[in-house]
Amino acid sequence: MHWKPILPNVLLFPDSCNVYAIVGPDGVLIVDAGTGAWLDHLAELPAPVKALACTHFFRDHAAGATRAARAGIPVYAPAGERAIFADPVQHFRQRDDYIIYDNYWDLFAPIEPTPVAGVLDDYAQIRLCGLDIEVVPLPGVTVTQCGLAFTVPGSDRRAVCCGEAIHSPGRVARVAPYQYNYNDLGGAVAAYYSAADLRRLRPDVLLPSLGAPMLTECDAALDALQENLKALCAGRPHEAMQIAAADKPALEKVTDHVWCTTHTESINWFVISDAGKALVIDYGYDAGRGLLAAQYAKPYRRRALLHSLDALQRQFGIDRVDVALISHFHDDHVCGVPLLQRLHGTQCWASEAFADLLAEPDAHCFPCDWPKPIRIDRRIGFDEIVRWEEFEFCFAPMSGHTRFASLIGFEADGQRFAHTGDQYFFMRPDGAWPEAADGAIARWDDKVIFQNHVYRNGALLDGYTQSGDWLRAWHPDIVLSGHQKAMLTDATFFNLVSQWSEKYQALHRQIMPLDDDAVHFNLDSWGGWIWPYRVTLAQPAPVALTVTVRNPLSRPAKLTVRLVGPDGWTGSSATVHADARDEVSAKLQITPATACFRQPIAADLTVDGQPFGQVAEALISVESS
Repeated sequence: MHWKPILPNVLLFPDSCNVYAIVGPDGVLIVDAGTGAWLDHLAELPAPVKALACTHFFRDHAAGATRAARAGIPVYAPAGERAIFADPVQHFRQRDDYIIYDNYWDLFAPIEPTPVAGVLDDYAQIRLCGLDIEVVPLPGVTVTQCGLAFTVPGSDRRAVCCGEAIHSPGRVARVAPYQYNYNDLGGAVAAYYSAADLRRLRPDVLLPSLGAPMLTECDAALDALQENLKALCAGRPHEAMQIAAADKPALEKVTDHVWCTTHTESINWFVISDAGKALVIDYGYDAGRGLLAAQYAKPYRRRALLHSLDALQRQFGIDRVDVALISHFHDDHVCGVPLLQRLHGTQCWASEAFADLLAEPDAHCFPCDWPKPIRIDRRIGFDEIVRWEEFEFCFAPMSGHTRFASLIGFEADGQRFAHTGDQYFFMRPDGAWPEAADGAIARWDDKVIFQNHVYRNGALLDGYTQSGDWLRAWHPDIVLSGHQKAMLTDATFFNLVSQWSEKYQALHRQIMPLDDDAVHFNLDSWGGWIWPYRVTLAQPAPVALTVTVRNPLSRPAKLTVRLVGPDGWTGSSATVHADARDEVSAKLQITPATACFRQPIAADLTVDGQPFGQVAEALISVESS
């Protein structure tokens, strides 16, 4: 007998990893594929195998998934790893393999593609083989590793197939995968938080993929693991600080109705109503578990996870977020919103200036895009005041750090607040970040502005003048930002904002030809863009696209724009009139000639007879000729 019974209706096949067979009412669920050798011994199982679920993509866990799929067994993979399973060749094409300062273990990915029948979405309650399965996020050896929690059939014991989250009491099988970058231990921090999450589940049984099943004393085993991970990170200040943060309260009071998160990469701000509802301004990464891995690298190294909700429940009896109000579209501010929507039905309110960027992420290409679409329940204009519970919110356009962003103003507890997103950060003259001198609120002493403009985000020359004018008019008592503690304003604050607005323009006029009569495409130097940016077709056919181009002249002009592609592709053109420095759009189309994958096309621009070349691109994929 190759399969070893370890619990009623749970068997283990020893392989390059533990392969578990869970016998459900509708067949057998296999967890982790190993080499696939178990497929030669299916006759020993009491029922047919109906599904395979993989906890993560490491080859010693996943290589056999290809063979399983060929045998007709549906394969389920973590949502964040679907592309690695489905197209490992493309994964390796994109992976750096010289001068590697990125030590993430994605070179340990499968070498053969596996069709993915379904994904394991974080926190999802799914039914496989007649079993009710809870998908448990367990970042650690990979950012996107997950576990499967279930009640052991025929008993009332709760078990978790936990991948490499733990090997044995106090231990993991290997620590090398925890070094995501050249010399860090980000994965160990993630594993620490994953162990804490497992403890909160109170499992009776832990079924690791490497190591012997733990059938008793799971809490003690996980507690010992946390202590050892803490010791491993003790000599690394950044990681030690992240682990120490786990003991801090998740919410910090600003005023009676305004609270901030303490465990997140970007600071998210909760407004609590008298009726016991919660609105959050932005909802991004958990700093310990949602992590930014491998230095802002690839989507599969980032993960949005729930945070702060336990604290809301404990402190206010609130078990869901009613509304997520968004300052700008960057991933560290919005990545958790789809989770809130899927799990709690949270509404998302966003400025009409960037609502489409959230709803259709495939349609554009700006930095820091979150790839999952966000349902926009309310689009807010800049001249609009919106009411939520007893609070009113007003909005203003904001360019500088991010063109498509909004300032948010509201009043609570006798104070006037302004949320400035990532527009304004402040530091001491010595370069140090200001510390809170009075609880959650920092004070103005001698501060300078941290230059935080990102040109690729669509920075405009007048962006800081625009936001500065609004701030002076709104005159907030307290400023909330995307990455700093709340700060009290005073005359110094408003003077600093005004000074920086003037300096920002002066610096750029000094280094670029941005004079009133100069020829230029504003500060970000974008001549235009194409919407949608990414298009996939089943076969060659005309593609309708919207091309937006800028008039770089200080006078009205005639702009001719045409779509161009490789040999054999045919694109249309249009001539439009634009006022000075204006942006205008034209509906065009291009027809692919053959099948292709991410073939770039471009928009060619001529202004009053002067060529400016191919100022914008888009990517076209055609699946078959």
